[in-house]
Amino acid sequence: MALQKDEAIVLIKKAYGESDRIVRLFTLSGGKITAIAKGGGKSQRRFMNTLEPFNHIRVEYFKKQTKTMARIENADIIESNSGIDASIKRICTASFFVEFTDKLTKEGEKNIELFKGLNSILNDVKKIEFTSSDIVFHLLRILGCLGFMPNFNTCVHCGKDVPDDEKVFFSRERGGILCPLCSGAQPFKSYPSGIIKGLSSFVRGDRCSGDFDFLTHVQDIMEGFISFHLDVEIKSYRLLKTLI
Repeated sequence: MALQKDEAIVLIKKAYGESDRIVRLFTLSGGKITAIAKGGGKSQRRFMNTLEPFNHIRVEYFKKQTKTMARIENADIIESNSGIDASIKRICTASFFVEFTDKLTKEGEKNIELFKGLNSILNDVKKIEFTSSDIVFHLLRILGCLGFMPNFNTCVHCGKDVPDDEKVFFSRERGGILCPLCSGAQPFKSYPSGIIKGLSSFVRGDRCSGDFDFLTHVQDIMEGFISFHLDVEIKSYRLLKTLI
């Protein structure tokens, strides 16, 4: 049982007994781990304010192959969550992306791209109030890191390229767009011309603001896709949705 040293983002912290704390960490080199911090609820120097959600930390821990839970020995802050607590909207935004990452990852699966993406998102949340467009942009970024990106380019049934002006049929069941010909044989929902084209621009890195109708349609597409394919309930999204 060797001592492991890594960077981590604190996803969740909860009390365990009177003085211990259970934390879920997303680490750079080892993926998600669940660990116990003995005495983490006391004002001990090595854990004071370190294991708070959204913190970016250095952590030292022991992990036995036969155990499901690691034991944290030491931790110190690389970058704190200061700034996220500036508003309830920022807290909800950070909670949404952290919860989404937690729900869609398995213990011990390394994903450096996801780690860097989540860390970048949390740093942005400290500085700005995310708009609806920001939420969509970063959500697609996370889906890409996890390998769950919807297909906005080719028909998910026949595989043919679909011109932008014909991108009006989206099948949440098939996970992407349909061409006009294939839409007759597959489940789909139609959207006004330009909606799916605009949504696909987020994947390319653009952050078009869009009007209320555009963002309402985009929200409908993403909610339908996530609820059908990922089968997770993100509790923090319910409050975030009322704020954005």
